[in-house]
Amino acid sequence: MRNWFRHNLGIKLASLGCALALFFYVLSQQGEIRTFGDVPLDFYTELADLVPTVSPKTVSVSLQGPRNIILGLERKQIKVYLDLKGKEKGQFLYPSEDFKRKCPEGVRVVKIRPRIVSVNIESLTTKEIEIKPTILGKPTPGYGIGKITASPKSLRVRGAESRLEALAGIPTTSIDVSGTSEGITKVVKANLTEEGLKIIREVPIQVSIDLVRELVEKKFTGVPVKIMQPPSSLLEARLKEKEATILLRGPQEAMATLKATDVTVAIDVSDLSRGTYKLKPEVTVPPKIEVVSITPSIFEVTLGSKIVFME
Repeated sequence: MRNWFRHNLGIKLASLGCALALFFYVLSQQGEIRTFGDVPLDFYTELADLVPTVSPKTVSVSLQGPRNIILGLERKQIKVYLDLKGKEKGQFLYPSEDFKRKCPEGVRVVKIRPRIVSVNIESLTTKEIEIKPTILGKPTPGYGIGKITASPKSLRVRGAESRLEALAGIPTTSIDVSGTSEGITKVVKANLTEEGLKIIREVPIQVSIDLVRELVEKKFTGVPVKIMQPPSSLLEARLKEKEATILLRGPQEAMATLKATDVTVAIDVSDLSRGTYKLKPEVTVPPKIEVVSITPSIFEVTLGSKIVFME
């Protein structure tokens, strides 16, 4: 037995080495595994007025194959899709075992995640959608954006019924109003980027933007209320409330320098006789400024004889 083992020992060792090398080579060529994430999940369909929505839209695919092929493989060479031929409107669940797959020769799919995807097949419809211009920047300080008009006001969009219902408006290419104090009119394009939605007929869109003076409000408290009557009057006026709170509104630049002393609150009793009256005050403010409110809005005034001290 020992002689047999030693007979042609070199040849036997060489043969064993070759066999082991061949075994590990074959093993390495067949056993390399590589996983690709975010592989698009496509579908084949013959649906006329129906449109499918697949969730999730991508899957993770694990492949096994020869090392030299696996390492050089690109994501675009892997195709995973669903066959939706003959399906009706509704919601369906597809297990990964039903996925169709296509990859280079010599490579096989060993796992797909997730194991189940949802397919919602719904009506393909058309709807009139309002145009919502996209505005960037801010006008010159003291100005604000007023009325915005678009012509045409809307466009017809085709797509899945649920997506059209969720669409708030059609955005446009942007219009920059930075540093502007005058109205703008500009021709722009629709900028609808929602997947699966298509504008039936795109046309140039004329957008007009009105810029208006930006008004700010300012409140003054403790403003004294004056009584207006001739100096020769023999009646004395007594106020129940002698101060007022005034809320004013005006352009930003005018309101910035406005002081309480620029505001006058007065009650005219020139033509009144003795008695108690409830009167509205007259408020005088600088130009371009308006009175929003005055508190109290009615003042109680009592007119009576003046007290004369005799020596």
